[in-house]
Amino acid sequence: MATAAARAPGIRSDDIFFPAVALLILGIVVSGFARSYFLAGMFRARLPNALVHVHGAVFVSWIFLLVAQSWLVAAHKVKWHMKLGALSLLLLPAMVVLGIFTLFDFIRRAKPDEGPEALLVGDLEILTLFVVLTSWALLARRHPASHKRLMILGTMALMGPAIARWNLGLPVTLGVILVLPLLVLAYDLWALRRVHRTTVVANLFTFLWVFTLVPFSKLPFWHQCVERIRHS
Repeated sequence: MATAAARAPGIRSDDIFFPAVALLILGIVVSGFARSYFLAGMFRARLPNALVHVHGAVFVSWIFLLVAQSWLVAAHKVKWHMKLGALSLLLLPAMVVLGIFTLFDFIRRAKPDEGPEALLVGDLEILTLFVVLTSWALLARRHPASHKRLMILGTMALMGPAIARWNLGLPVTLGVILVLPLLVLAYDLWALRRVHRTTVVANLFTFLWVFTLVPFSKLPFWHQCVERIRHS
């Protein structure tokens, strides 16, 4: 009885916090892409081409899957959570391939004059962070504390494009990107009285890509990559 009583508050807080953060992520995505995608009818939205449509549908499917999975765990529907989780094995590689192709397509099609190297490096780093954390989450699926944190933190890595569409400027965009994983860190300190190791790693990786983005993108290699993409 004493053990059950000790665990109950932690379980209840997890069942509130992680579904709430999943909804926050959904809110960021919807608000960022409201005009161009959601309010435009999603599949009826006037996007540049079919590749962008498929890219949007797959990425949004991941967000909805994250929300559904978080609420299934909170509702103690573990069997449904495990069955639905099989979709992540299909969505994850599809998101990587579509993310890269869509990025290259934008650079080739839109020909951005300002900062194409930073765009290329930033999006590739975002995809890498997403893949590393979510793949780790799938490998750690038998360890719920690690699994749920890595899924949330990995998906947070994808929020940059949505936040950028708030048009609040680069400093604010980067600031929000840095604050998001800190929410999980703050929760750990409150619920666990320590920071979970997966939270530490994800925060370190996030800070690493934000603070290395500008100097890394100035390397001549990335200018050469942009030129090759534009002429491919």
